[in-house]
Amino acid sequence: MSTIDQVIATCPHQIMSCHQSKAQEIDKALQAGIPYTALGGKRIRCSKNLLRFKLGVSMRLIYQTTESGHMPCAVITRQRLERELKRRRAK
Repeated sequence: MSTIDQVIATCPHQIMSCHQSKAQEIDKALQAGIPYTALGGKRIRCSKNLLRFKLGVSMRLIYQTTESGHMPCAVITRQRLERELKRRRAK
């Protein structure tokens, strides 16, 4: 199970400190049991087990829903997220 710090460290992009702190706040709130909708999260329609959160204008935080709760998956750019979603819809 990956932690938010591991996800941030493995991101290939430079992540600003304000985005890092926002990602950590979202992670703490999810671990505390606050619903993702109250935190600004949305389900990704083409993959029902994925959630996305806006970290800024161009960065997105992706979480996966599991039986044990929510697990952070990736911090990616908005453009890359759109590209991935288009690829998944085409299948």
